[in-house]
Amino acid sequence: MKELKLTFIGIDDWNRPVFQDEKGRYFGDTENLFNYGTGKEEVYNFYQDKELHYHICYFGISFDCDPLGIWIKEDVKIILE
Repeated sequence: MKELKLTFIGIDDWNRPVFQDEKGRYFGDTENLFNYGTGKEEVYNFYQDKELHYHICYFGISFDCDPLGIWIKEDVKIILE
């Protein structure tokens, strides 16, 4: 199983939590929104008991990219670091 390690980098202009992988690609959640300025700990606490494939999707190569997102294949394990 492939792993996708993501690091929280902030909340974007649509109030979506945004994460980045080791290659510089952006990922996030289009349905669970947070207030601007929400910190990493609060965001990670929200996701700790959730199946990440139902929430985290690929946004693109820039911070405020694709507002709809593209779902990640289920054979990829998503890890929030």
